[in-house]
Amino acid sequence: MMLVTTVIDADLAELARPFPTDFVERKDGSDYVAHHVVNQRLLSIVGPFDFELVQVIRGDIAAMPPDPSARSRRGKAGTPALQNIVVGGIWRLTCAIDGRQVRVEEVGDVGDVHNWAHDGARLKDAASDALKRCSMRLGLGLHLWAQEHYFLDQQLRAQHRSEEPATTDSARPQAPGRADRSMPAADE
Repeated sequence: MMLVTTVIDADLAELARPFPTDFVERKDGSDYVAHHVVNQRLLSIVGPFDFELVQVIRGDIAAMPPDPSARSRRGKAGTPALQNIVVGGIWRLTCAIDGRQVRVEEVGDVGDVHNWAHDGARLKDAASDALKRCSMRLGLGLHLWAQEHYFLDQQLRAQHRSEEPATTDSARPQAPGRADRSMPAADE
């Protein structure tokens, strides 16, 4: 007799697992995970996904006069006014999570429009931000926003423990076609 253990919402639980601290960086007082790491983790959990641009957001940026007391070279020199440039966009992420098609939309903004020489580079910056925000709506990296108020991973693990049938075999079967997607635990 073969006993098959089904784990409900296994993808969701994996998405909710915090990133190991080795992947978390800090900039301007906020924790973040680099775009390429978020992309790899998302692919390792849900497989291929669709990420489509829904709307480009354009705007005008006022000039900043030179400030001799500023710390940066740009602050000291000032910045020109920019008209009708890309300042952000809305993207739609569609993927399969635990056998269900899920679609989320999020805005991504351009961190500093003067960092980029043209709108194409600004759009790429906004896309990176939007992918991280869409992923967060699925639970991936949510711990970075929630900080000490984060509980989703613990709640999902507790639900899984109560839903699993008792078995002497502790090995869990993997979903067909999925590679082992284990990552080091956040506290390792």
